[in-house]
Amino acid sequence: MQAAGFVGSIYYWGQGVAIDYARAIVAFKVGAEGGNSTDQWMVGYMYYHGRGVDVDYAQALPWIEKAAAQDWPNAVGQLGVMYFQGMGVTPSWRLAREYYERASGLDSSRVVGNMQNLTNSIRNVNSQ
Repeated sequence: MQAAGFVGSIYYWGQGVAIDYARAIVAFKVGAEGGNSTDQWMVGYMYYHGRGVDVDYAQALPWIEKAAAQDWPNAVGQLGVMYFQGMGVTPSWRLAREYYERASGLDSSRVVGNMQNLTNSIRNVNSQ
């Protein structure tokens, strides 16, 4: 399974080959189906951003959830973003905050800015 993720990374980042997202996601799916949290995250990320596939939040969500269940920090933080923005899920600032706090505990570097956006949105709603 580790080899699949390695091959996926080679194609995703173009390490010695041309960038090929379609090949990357095929390789990442092999590792993801084998339970590798990094590969699960990458498959979800690629569906979320439309890399090698069409943007599809319904396809992204279960892969990101699987990686988050294994405490992959980026996946936990991404779930916060998805709940904050309502991307493929019913919007929930409460769940967004819970995921951001959990990601913070996992040392996710991106979560600080995300938590600030959430706090500012709450302040703006409360001031109206």
